[in-house]
Amino acid sequence: MDWDLLLAIGRFLLATILLLLLTVPTAFIVGQMELKIIAQMQLRYGPNRVGPWGMFQSTIHGFKMLAKEDHMPDRADRITFTLAPWMVFMAAAMSMLVIPFGPGLVAFDSKISVIYFFAIIGLSVVGMLIAGWASYNKYSLLGGLRSAAQMVSYEIPLTLSIVGLVVLTGSLSFTEIVAWQAEHGWAFVWQLIGFPIFLIAAAAEINRTPFDMVEADSEIVAGPFTEYSGMRFGFFYFAEYVALFIMSSILVTLFFGGWLAPWPLPAQLDGFAGALYGLFWFFLKTYLFVLVAVWARTTLPRVRIDQLMGMAWKVLLPLAIVNLLVTAAVVQLLEL
Repeated sequence: MDWDLLLAIGRFLLATILLLLLTVPTAFIVGQMELKIIAQMQLRYGPNRVGPWGMFQSTIHGFKMLAKEDHMPDRADRITFTLAPWMVFMAAAMSMLVIPFGPGLVAFDSKISVIYFFAIIGLSVVGMLIAGWASYNKYSLLGGLRSAAQMVSYEIPLTLSIVGLVVLTGSLSFTEIVAWQAEHGWAFVWQLIGFPIFLIAAAAEINRTPFDMVEADSEIVAGPFTEYSGMRFGFFYFAEYVALFIMSSILVTLFFGGWLAPWPLPAQLDGFAGALYGLFWFFLKTYLFVLVAVWARTTLPRVRIDQLMGMAWKVLLPLAIVNLLVTAAVVQLLEL
């Protein structure tokens, strides 16, 4: 019996279960941050009743969804209507498998983890489109079509913004990209064009303001989610916040050193202590970018759909190609 194989399978299953359990509190934390930070920026109190300083308000929202009636339109396609929330949520949850939270703290350390991530996160658009079609509602269908157009358009500059970094580091592994940054410095210094492209395209990819055209409530009610209620809507709700955390963590991994501190790791920190130290810095940097996303939501107005699509094809895509060519030239000249 191959004990090493069994040990690897057991480690993978344990890590997968832990990550799935992590998604729910992550959604609650990000949701609570959004409620409280937006309130403070608008000079309001925000949540201040449930728990100390209102810190359990988002948890109560989650239980409220569990208690709501689970309604389905009479003409909806029952199978696909039920399947769509699971597809969107699992696309977000499964993409966490390749995120290195710290040294050795990764569920699936693959040589092609970058390709895996973009392949899995792209499945969410299928769930959105299915949700819009299965609801038998014109607003839902319009939101689903917007989702397909927006996500497919922004996946191209999003992916190309990473290709320059892949050329620079010579690897498709998130762990090896972090290791490269430990030797050469954080990658955002090397990718002054690629980093803002990724930041903007990632916001559009996960439907964050000012690119939230998929569920523009002033135009199409709630887009693909209009006919959903109860825990089915809850899955969409959780997936949105989990996707924000995931995109922030991927941005930190690619451009800001992942679990690396701004200064060299102390020599006495190794093994378990080093992993905890790296985990602290990873979550600190990740939630700083979650804060930036919340800040953008309360500050920027929603763009028009033609401006949204025009930015992807006329601005970000040409810049991503220029960034790739410049990066390739720099690698050749400096022999990196």
